[in-house]
Order: sequence, then structure tokens, then C-alpha cells
Amino acid sequence: MAPNSKERLETINKTAGELISDIDRHFAEICKERGINLSVGKQASALEQQEQALDKYPMPDEALNLSALEQAGYLGGDMLPLTKERAAELFEKDLAVYAIVDGGQAERMQDFESFPLDGIFAVSREEWEDSRDFDSLVQDRINHQEEREAAFLAHTGDCFAIYQLKDNESLRDIRFESTEWLKYIGRTVDRGNYDLVYTASLPDADSINASLDGLWKRFNNNHPADYHSPSMSVSDIVAIKRDGLVSCHYVDSFGFTELTGFLSDSPLKNAEMSVEDDYGMIDGIINNGEKQLIVVELEQQACSSKTVSFLAIKDMTRQGEDSKRKSVVGQLKEQPRQEYNKTASKRGAERER
Repeated sequence: MAPNSKERLETINKTAGELISDIDRHFAEICKERGINLSVGKQASALEQQEQALDKYPMPDEALNLSALEQAGYLGGDMLPLTKERAAELFEKDLAVYAIVDGGQAERMQDFESFPLDGIFAVSREEWEDSRDFDSLVQDRINHQEEREAAFLAHTGDCFAIYQLKDNESLRDIRFESTEWLKYIGRTVDRGNYDLVYTASLPDADSINASLDGLWKRFNNNHPADYHSPSMSVSDIVAIKRDGLVSCHYVDSFGFTELTGFLSDSPLKNAEMSVEDDYGMIDGIINNGEKQLIVVELEQQACSSKTVSFLAIKDMTRQGEDSKRKSVVGQLKEQPRQEYNKTASKRGAERER
């Protein structure tokens, strides 16, 4: 008896599943042979499924935001809201705590007995920012390098990240030194030597150079309150994400020098963001979207530390309709092995650091 529609559908699903598994297995084998690490992309994908954000101002009470004070009638702008429980904790730490009473007046609390039974409490922004609790929350960011870097790379808007050399005696000979000095002593810029110290949205600017100059001024003359690292200086690295593409810039003796390969997975992610069907498919794994075969070719450039340019993406997109007829495994096998390019391109600059 001829199979019915349900049986035919089950057969199709089973066959498709086996085919996909076979492709994934061959793809993983070839990636392993060529030294392509897919674990970073998978980890980033898992992180991207969680709610992620750039570095946020550490509030004294995460349960409340500034609107709580406005709703209570306080419009001064110099206070931060607290629940009664958190107010009691900070009071025990000798911070001045206020109760918002009479429709918006801030009354300083002298003892626990004087605390109202309910309502909104507050601490001054200045005193909070001078507290050990605030500094501890800022410094704790260093313990979450991977999550914060993944959030920066996954952020859909323009943003920036600042990296500084770890506080390590073995790095003394390259701290505050130029790229010319690094070349002279045979050292290279290594992500493993750096801590991610700050991320935030990128202020509007006409160009990347203008953005870099603006960040230099800000992080030397007017630090954000939650930036507790040294002022920007030579040997720091600024990563900028603009229009979906990431570029990394070494703070050099004269201006900034653009780097390639500092964030090893950013060229691949840049390529994916330019050719995938939507941002929801950005996972560092080349197995989704109609344009997946274009990403395979771009990955070869990423893995050889080459810059993925807009022109390359445009040309490959134009060829995508023909390329996608070939299998993923076939595309990988046809790609020649390429040597890593370790030479960083140097940008001109106008101003001495």
C-alpha cells in the first residue's frame, strides 16, 4: 500500500536530518584540520541568547531606577533611589540616607527608629560614587571579560571598548610604549595581555578618526563616573564598532595605529553581520542563511588576519547566487591554505599623545 502524506513527511524529515548531521560532521572535521576554532562562536551564541548590555552605571539599588524618585516627587537630580532594605544597609556603612517625604522633600535619616514604615529612600549621587560599594561594582567588571566582550560584539548600535594592559610585572617593558618599540624588541600586541576596562555607546562623530579623538579627550579630561581605570595612554587599545563593523586601534606615540587580529573573532562576526539574513543568525557558526557560502569565503580572510573590506563583501554578495549551489564541504575544500599575516597596518596621525 502506498505511504500516506504523514509517512512521506516523516521520511523527508528523517532524510533531511541525516543529511544536515552529515554536513555538520564533515564541516567540523575540516575546521579542525584547518585550525578554525568554532567554540568561541558557540559560546558567544549562547551568551547572545541572554539579555546583554554594555557597561551600565552601577546603581546603589538595582531594584529601582531614577523614575522612582520622580514618581515620589523628587526632581533634584542629585539623588539615587533606594528601597528601605538597601537604605538600611548603606546607613550601616555610614552613608547619609534620606527619606523622600511630603511629596518630594529629602529628609536625612538620623537613626533607624526615624525611618518611615514605607516609601522611597535615597542617597546622594556624589556620596555613592565615593563609596567602596560603588568602586567594588566597577572593579568587578574585570571578572566578566568574556561576557562583556560578547555584549560589545553583539551590540546592534555604534559602541566602543577600551582595553588596557594587565597589571603584570612581565608587561613592564611594553607598557606606555609605541608600536615601533614593540617591533624593535620583537613583541606583538596580544589580546591575552589586556583587560577590557570599559564599554559604552559611541558618541556621534563624522568619522572613526573623529571618534578616536573624542574618546582621547574624554578619557583624559572628563572621565565617566564609573570609569576607575587610568587615563587613556600609549599602549591602550580602543575597539570601535561603527555601522556593524569592528576596528581596533592602538594608542600610539603619534595618534592611533589600526590593528588586525586583536579581537580574533571580530572579522568573522563583521562578515556575518554584513551577509547573514538577519542579526538573529549571528552565531559564529557557518551553517545558516542563504548567504552562508559567502561567509565561508570571508572566514578564510578572517582566519588569516586579513581585513574584510566592504568591497570584498560587495563582490562576494554579487557572486552569492552562483556560489550557494556548491556544498559547504566543497567550498571549504576548494579554499587554499593561507599564511597568517602578522604585519599590522599603520595609520597616519596628527597629534602626539
